[in-house]
Amino acid sequence: MDYLTTANVLLWLFLTVAFYFVFLSHWLVACSLFPTYVVNCQEQYRRPFVTTLVGLLFTVIPIAIGLAITNATPPALKWIGILITAVPILAGLLGTAGLARRVGCGMPAPVDESQPWRRVLRGGTALALTFLLPVLGQLVVIPLVLASGVGASVLGWLARNRKPGAPAGAGSPASSLKSEVTPPLPQPPALP
Repeated sequence: MDYLTTANVLLWLFLTVAFYFVFLSHWLVACSLFPTYVVNCQEQYRRPFVTTLVGLLFTVIPIAIGLAITNATPPALKWIGILITAVPILAGLLGTAGLARRVGCGMPAPVDESQPWRRVLRGGTALALTFLLPVLGQLVVIPLVLASGVGASVLGWLARNRKPGAPAGAGSPASSLKSEVTPPLPQPPALP
């Protein structure tokens, strides 16, 4: 029987803090490297139930196939199963950056126009704190949020491919993103 010791408490504390920072850093990196992708994923969260159901479909099946390949094949082919299992998890982490951004947009601040990444930081902080609920947070909330991230990635990709040549209109994610991602370039000084 394990006793409640300082070592056990510190182990769980540091593991929890590490998971918290892993989620938050993935969302911030996704926002900075793939801003259009994150905005497309954010748009998919207008229909959260559909997004989560699609995500569950595209998460459970590949992970089940990947685990079956990992357990049934020779050791040299186990990497294929691991890769098939890891792809939906990574897609879920990147797709939930849209959810973090959506939550952050619900908590506006005056610095959002000059520093748009703060939306993801605020929303991601609030979202990751929901994972700290004992048992329910780890066994229900995290898998559902990751599945919804996979759904947002898939639906965002499908929506982008449906309109391949459409120009960015006034209400599109790309036009709203342009002003907040690309700061104006400084003008060189005039020569005498």
